[in-house]
Amino acid sequence: MRARSEIKFGNYLLDDFQKEAIDYLLDGYSVLVSAPTGVGKTLIADYLIAQAIKEGKRVIYTAPIKALSNQKYKEFKEWHGEEKVGIITGDVVINSEADVLIMTTEIFRNMLQQEKEELIGLSHVIFDEIHYLSDESRGTVWEESIIFMPPEVRLLGLSATIPNA
Repeated sequence: MRARSEIKFGNYLLDDFQKEAIDYLLDGYSVLVSAPTGVGKTLIADYLIAQAIKEGKRVIYTAPIKALSNQKYKEFKEWHGEEKVGIITGDVVINSEADVLIMTTEIFRNMLQQEKEELIGLSHVIFDEIHYLSDESRGTVWEESIIFMPPEVRLLGLSATIPNA
């Protein structure tokens, strides 16, 4: 693992848990971050996305609902530029070959089953609200997404409420 030094991202000085998660991600590991709301889990995803763009890698950001997907699309587009960010939902497809693709987890699972070209060059998948794994009606979507991901792709799971992390 990398030696942890003081890391600043944007206007934020990263906390130890953020630095540790980022170090592991950059060293090629998958990471699960479970921490309370408001402490900076999403900053880890933001860092990973910025690093991927810088290195010419691709990242998929999944969210459990379309509203969150749309919100993330708007944010990432503002930060990284319209040409670097795309979104795929049930009713919208914008820039599907972008470095950063935002989608619901259901769309990602369906994409895995169809071996879409959107998976080419993919380095990481970010599962926001990964605690949906335990949802009785939708949890299988997260399970199947993780199981069917290409073996070379790493994941970052984010949750404030994942039980028994």
